[in-house]
Amino acid sequence: MTHSNFDWIATAQKKYLCRYHYNICKMKAKSIIILILGLIGCSCSKFTGSKEPLYIGDEISSDTTHNVLVAYFSRSGNTEQVATAIAEHTGATLYRIEREVPYPEDFEDCATEAKSELNDSIFPALKDTIADFDKYDVIFVGGPVWWHTAPMPVLSFLKKSGYDFNGKIVVPFCSYANMFPHETLLELVDSTPNSLHPTGFISEKGDTTGIAQWLDDINLKLK
Repeated sequence: MTHSNFDWIATAQKKYLCRYHYNICKMKAKSIIILILGLIGCSCSKFTGSKEPLYIGDEISSDTTHNVLVAYFSRSGNTEQVATAIAEHTGATLYRIEREVPYPEDFEDCATEAKSELNDSIFPALKDTIADFDKYDVIFVGGPVWWHTAPMPVLSFLKKSGYDFNGKIVVPFCSYANMFPHETLLELVDSTPNSLHPTGFISEKGDTTGIAQWLDDINLKLK
């Protein structure tokens, strides 16, 4: 075999290896993008969720004697901004919903674990409990939109923590980036079927504009 033939083979091998590594990197990048889109509530399909509320909000009378709790789950800080603003206008106690075992710091690992929880209906144990929960008659409950719905720790709080929501006023809220906020609010409502549910609040990327007016509209602006 001539020297030129060896050169041709070496060049072909290099091209093959470069293409191989390129395809591997491309596949990894695609997987990461899919995970990110799911975690922020985004999808490549045309359906982006309902454009209108999916439940009819209950009307409640004005009452300045309410004891109010704002329970929220937040990873990026967006939902925390909304929860803090609600507390400022209601005089509420803030309670951060946290997993007993925190999600991984790495975004991709967190997204994967969150999706596995959802697919397998795993309700993770929570870090803290609320000893005096029964004294609250109004509970705002919120979180981000993860994989087109509420994160499983929020559902753990509503369904598996032993709290009695019967007869209480449960007000859903969420923060989202692209899609499915109304579906997320409905999930929170359906998780507390024996409660009253005023119209919820949807925040795009943690924007708190309109919170004061919303609370006034549902008779829960107490401060």
